[in-house]
Amino acid sequence: MSSSERRLFWALHLGGWAAFGLGMALSRVGRYPIDYMIATKTVLAISGAVFSLPLRTLYRRFLGEEASLSRTVLTTALASFALSLVWTAFYNLADAPIATAMLGRRITIENASQLFAASYYHTFAMLAWSVFYVGIKRQRALQVARERALRAEALAHQARLQALRFQIQPHFLFNTLNALSTLIVEQCSVEASQMLSRLSDFLRHTLEGPETEEVALRDELEFARRYLDIEQVRFGDRLRVEVDVAPELLGARVPTMLLQPLLENAVRHGIAPSMQGGVVRVAAAREKDVLRLSVTNDVDAGVDASVPGSNGANGVGLGNTRARLQQLYAGQHRLDAGHTDRGGYRVDIALPFRERDA
Repeated sequence: MSSSERRLFWALHLGGWAAFGLGMALSRVGRYPIDYMIATKTVLAISGAVFSLPLRTLYRRFLGEEASLSRTVLTTALASFALSLVWTAFYNLADAPIATAMLGRRITIENASQLFAASYYHTFAMLAWSVFYVGIKRQRALQVARERALRAEALAHQARLQALRFQIQPHFLFNTLNALSTLIVEQCSVEASQMLSRLSDFLRHTLEGPETEEVALRDELEFARRYLDIEQVRFGDRLRVEVDVAPELLGARVPTMLLQPLLENAVRHGIAPSMQGGVVRVAAAREKDVLRLSVTNDVDAGVDASVPGSNGANGVGLGNTRARLQQLYAGQHRLDAGHTDRGGYRVDIALPFRERDA
C-alpha cells in the first residue's frame, strides 16, 4: 500500500468514526444530559474505530480482487457480526461506570442480555464500515487496472508510431547512399562532396531532433528543406521547389517526418523520370479548425508519374503516412492522392488544426 493510500484510509477511517460518534451523541439530546452523551458516545466511537481495524486485515487477506460476490457478502456479514459482539460488550462495560458517575444512579451488568444489549445496532455500523472499505478498495483496484490498461495501450500506440517512423529513415538513407554511389562512379566529385555534406547535416538534424510525434510546421518545413537540398545536388536545375505557407500557419502542429516521404515520392516518380524536370510544390492553408497540406509534383504531361505512393515493394510512402495519421488522429484526418490535370501527382492531407501538443 502506498503512502497516499494509507493517508486516505486513515482520513476516511477516523473521519467516519468521528462523524458516527457525533451523530450518536446528538441522537438523544433531551433524553440525557449533553455531557453524558458526549462522553459515552466518544467512548463508543473510539472503541468502534479500534475494534474495526481487524476487519481491514481480514478483508485484505481473504477478499482479494478475485473474490466472488457471495464470498464477499458472507465474509463481511459474519465478520461484522462477530466484531460487533466484542465491541458491544466492551462499550456496555465502559458505559456502566460513566452512567453511574454522570447520571447519579448505579448501573451494573448482571447478565448476557445486558452485556450484548444493542449489538444489532452495532452490527449495522460494522457492516456499513465493511461495505465502505470493500467498496472503496474494489473501486480503487478497478481504477488502477483501468489506468494500467490505458498506459499499456498508450505504450503500444507509441511503439507502433515509432516503428512507422523508423521505417522511413533507413529507406531514405539507402536511396541517398545509392545516389551518392552513382555520383562517385561517374566521378562527379564536387556533387558527391556536396551531397555527403548535406546528408551529414540532414542526419545530424534527424538524430538531434525531438522525440515527440508532433512538431511545429516550421520545423517540419526546415526538415523537408534539408532533404530537398540533398536532392538538389542530384538534379540541379531539373528540381525546382515552391513553398506556399502563410506565416501564421508555421506554429501549427504536424506529424514528425510527414513531408519527407511524400517529397521523396514526388522527386522519385515525378522529377527523376523527366528530362526537363519539374516543380515540387508544398502548400498549407487553414479552413476553420482544419489544417490542409498538399505536396505536388508538377511535371510534363508525357512523364509517367504513376504509383508515387509506394516507395518500393514494401509500401513505404503513402501507406506509411496513412498508417501514422490513423494512429495519431484516429479518423479525424483525411488523405487524398491522385494525378493532376498536367500529369503530375498530388497528395492532400487534412488534419485538426492546433498550435500546441494535444
